[in-house]
Amino acid sequence: MVYFFINLCLHLTVSILLLLLILRFVSNNQNRRNKKGISYLFPVAVTIIFLVQALTITAPRAMDSVYVLKDNYQTISGRVESVKYLNHALVIDGETYYYNPFVPQPKTGDNLEISFTPYAHYIAELAVIQDTGNDLVHPKGL
Repeated sequence: MVYFFINLCLHLTVSILLLLLILRFVSNNQNRRNKKGISYLFPVAVTIIFLVQALTITAPRAMDSVYVLKDNYQTISGRVESVKYLNHALVIDGETYYYNPFVPQPKTGDNLEISFTPYAHYIAELAVIQDTGNDLVHPKGL
């Protein structure tokens, strides 16, 4: 779970830097230090980027940190429809789940049982399910 917290820290840092950039642009606007008229719109553009980044990436990871600390995950099983985003995300039943890219990678078509966080859909545990007739064999997680 070290990867999860490193990822959370990096996204928090990006959010803080964007917020500081917004404050600087607003300060420039208030002090009328802009050299071109278009630069008055910089705070609006950076605010939109900040909101998208904070609401879709940072906030879900921050809310999931409690679940990670308590080892409280949701579990599903299904077939991998596709692996995407530089080989650190997969799609099962139309939902995208993210995992540590430094572990062995699942392949499209694999049957998996995954334990994931509810908001960011970060996979904590991932196990391949092999169908051997009527019994399911769960080898050691990836």
